[in-house]
Amino acid sequence: MTEDNQNNEFKPQPLPGQVFIRPGIDDRPDYEKTLTPEAKAAMRRLTVKQHPRVPEASNERPETQVARIAAEGGAPLTAAAHLDAAVPNLESSFLDLRDPMTAPDGTKPTKSQANRLTAGFALGSMLFNVPLAALNTVLMPQFVCRLTAVDGTSGLTPANGLNSSCNLALLTIAGFVLTFVMNAVIAVASDHSYCRFGRRTPWIIGGSVLTAAAVAIMATAEILPLAVFFWLLAQIGYAMVAIPFAAAFGERIPDKFRDRADSWRGKGQAFGEMVGVIAAVAATWNLDGLDWSVGTTRTAIVDCAWGFLVAAIVTLLVLPFESSSSYLPRRSVKRSDYFSQYRPPKDAPKFYVAFVARMLGVAATVGITVFQWYLAQFGLDKASVDSRFLGFHGAGAVVVAMAVCTFVGALAAALLLGRIARAVDDLRMPAVASCVLFAVAAVLPLLIDDHMLAIALYALLAGFAYVVFDSTSQSLGLAILPDVRSVGRSLAAYSLANTIGALLGVAVCAVVIIATGVYLSMFAVAAIAMLLAAVLTLPLKNDGASIEND
Repeated sequence: MTEDNQNNEFKPQPLPGQVFIRPGIDDRPDYEKTLTPEAKAAMRRLTVKQHPRVPEASNERPETQVARIAAEGGAPLTAAAHLDAAVPNLESSFLDLRDPMTAPDGTKPTKSQANRLTAGFALGSMLFNVPLAALNTVLMPQFVCRLTAVDGTSGLTPANGLNSSCNLALLTIAGFVLTFVMNAVIAVASDHSYCRFGRRTPWIIGGSVLTAAAVAIMATAEILPLAVFFWLLAQIGYAMVAIPFAAAFGERIPDKFRDRADSWRGKGQAFGEMVGVIAAVAATWNLDGLDWSVGTTRTAIVDCAWGFLVAAIVTLLVLPFESSSSYLPRRSVKRSDYFSQYRPPKDAPKFYVAFVARMLGVAATVGITVFQWYLAQFGLDKASVDSRFLGFHGAGAVVVAMAVCTFVGALAAALLLGRIARAVDDLRMPAVASCVLFAVAAVLPLLIDDHMLAIALYALLAGFAYVVFDSTSQSLGLAILPDVRSVGRSLAAYSLANTIGALLGVAVCAVVIIATGVYLSMFAVAAIAMLLAAVLTLPLKNDGASIEND
């Protein structure tokens, strides 16, 4: 074949009806055929390599921080209220020309994958909260009470109840402090994980295994210090689950259906808490009303250990597999990365007012939640029978009633809050009204002789009021931020109110209970805390956020 024939063979033919050849377009050679292997290697050496964008840290994402606030101390059903945020997320695709079906991690899920993401995060929130609520509300108070007894009995005496309250308070406070430290460490470590299974999935698997193992070993403990050690180890494991799970929600959910996914996640979390309490009471139920078998409680704790494993397996199977993070560019971890997320915003004096208001609101709820089993077991009389405490059987009925009433009240608030917010121009009005309603509900057990009825009314009204307060306080807190570009970091600092408020609520309630010997006195503490939160909410007028120079 001649040289001319070779040139004609590789020369592109004109399209049908084309009467001319476009220079540089139609006569462009195919480099895969014309270049030698040496020339191709030279071009590869000279080609500019595009490095993938470094993903933003989880503590910079507003949606991640909102998920953490709800999980660590907020009302889960706040997300179901669909209350518009006062400050927009500047990363949202609705503010630019990006596809709203593209998630922040760069993936674009299909319709079926989008449904799996929504179902996976809702199901995961529910399944992980079932064993967690069972342990926190029912099983650990039972277990601590049994290990605190020094007379060889079951420990069902009012005096042992006070000792158990002190031990439970110390254990809970130690868990809060450890969780705070681990949250900062795990958030950074998870962001810098490079694995073919993704950044979050290995942490969720490892944390679930550690939590299950620690809880199962704790169930065999015969002395309180050993049980405390493995309980704290379980807190580390659960932090390894909760922080990456919240970060995965912020990264993998596209803006198009984020509100729907967030709503279902909150509903799953709230429903899981109620189911966990009911399941724990059912597993340890005893009809004699005075004593219980510690073996039954140990068996229920082991069942919770299996519950964490089942939750991890089901959640990861329902969720689409996470993309590999091994190709991401490596970043060095700085010492300042660990606690920089808790730095409050500058030149924002009202931020501290909102911070203290939320701290008091969390303190009012957590204190009662931690000690509600001892309240039901030792703090309420059999009004129509005799003056003896309700005992184990009656305590289970009271705690279940509180869990169901709280869920019903919170669900009602979530359904009505959107209409309430649209009916008023100033969110301070429903925020302050909810604080007053909570205070009134907390006073009812002190005024009504029928304690069972009073406790149920408190749970119903307080569940409603706290969802309203939680939603409006978050919006008011966002509205006073001086720079909306740092809303993620500001929310991370704002979330500290959950930890500090929980510590304050447990400590104050424990001191008051031990000093007075009356469990109902913690309702007075809750009422005072909520009234102070109402006073601090009044100056939080929405002046509008701005974009300022750094």
